[in-house]
Amino acid sequence: MLLHNFVAHIANTSPQLSATLTVADFVQFISLASEVQHSAGVALRLTSNRSVLAFLTTALTPQFANHLMQDLWSLSFPYLTCFDPVGAIRTFGHHSDLTTPIHERYLRPPVSHCLACPKACKLHVHTRLNGYLFDTDGVHTVQTVILDCPGCNAMYRPSYYTHNGMRHYCTLQMGRDDTILHVHCHYYITNRLGHLFRVIQMLAHVSHFNLTNWYNEIYVEEVDIPQFNKGFSPAMSEAVCLDGLELRALIGHKDRRQQQLSLPAKGNDDVRLDEAIASHLEKLDIEGTRFRDHYCSSCVRVNSGGIDPDTGEEILMGIRAVVTDGLTIGHWRCSASTDQLAELAKNSGQPSPEGPCTNRLQNINDWFCTYHYGLLGNRCHAQPC
Repeated sequence: MLLHNFVAHIANTSPQLSATLTVADFVQFISLASEVQHSAGVALRLTSNRSVLAFLTTALTPQFANHLMQDLWSLSFPYLTCFDPVGAIRTFGHHSDLTTPIHERYLRPPVSHCLACPKACKLHVHTRLNGYLFDTDGVHTVQTVILDCPGCNAMYRPSYYTHNGMRHYCTLQMGRDDTILHVHCHYYITNRLGHLFRVIQMLAHVSHFNLTNWYNEIYVEEVDIPQFNKGFSPAMSEAVCLDGLELRALIGHKDRRQQQLSLPAKGNDDVRLDEAIASHLEKLDIEGTRFRDHYCSSCVRVNSGGIDPDTGEEILMGIRAVVTDGLTIGHWRCSASTDQLAELAKNSGQPSPEGPCTNRLQNINDWFCTYHYGLLGNRCHAQPC
């Protein structure tokens, strides 16, 4: 059907819709309705009379009357199967006949003016690099738009910029996209995939090597992923997995303190990250984590251990969750609480300590260091008690 015939068909079938339908509403409706038909048409048995009007009305908020949505659905339904923009880009976006390939995503730096030089020069496009984004639903093609400053030669990428031999990762205040992380030159990882990997490691103690094999077996092997015919492939490497998780942890550590992560711009990643990782672990060792000295119904379960034959009272047994903090499993330093330390200091006429006891334990079964065991060893470990 020609376009002018379709317009005439709308006018004859629903004059009120024809008089109030805007181009913007029509384009938005077709885009969303075609995606609904593509993903849910068979499962929901959608027809010209069977639709999802409540969803479409809520999602689109059209300017025409809501009751006309059914007319628009019925008139356009025969053509909805012709639209699949996501599938078309993935299938044909890198066809050999195309002079300008179409990628699934285009990633740019979050700023348009230089942050490093006093003139705040406007950034220029330096180059464009093809690459891949690893996500929980598979591998996606991306193009990185790299910007540079004509004044100080600082180079800007989606997650960081380099200046004077240092790589500075953009903060959230700078507008950093926290849903993706630029790991290596051609590779990105999404935040949700990084979170998934971390949870798998915490719960199942899976190595980076096995995480990489698992991801490639599911999302890369025997999957038709566009190739760029260059010296890199869509397969995830163990280095990308390891460096991505380490960078994600380091950036999150800085975000919580409203600080900026800066690393040397040159050198291998396993060396460049060492100093930042050491600082991160040192703070964990001293400060602990939000899970320290913590008890709640989610991490502690009290079960009955039967009846004491001597007293006739019920025996209660506590099961406490194990917390992985990045250094060891469980408690890694003296568990003397802040209140206990303040009490000991008051009794001895000393000022209250400014932080927790950082003395290390003799073995993993200890709760207190050698010094505090003599003072607190006979007290209940569950505090306050």
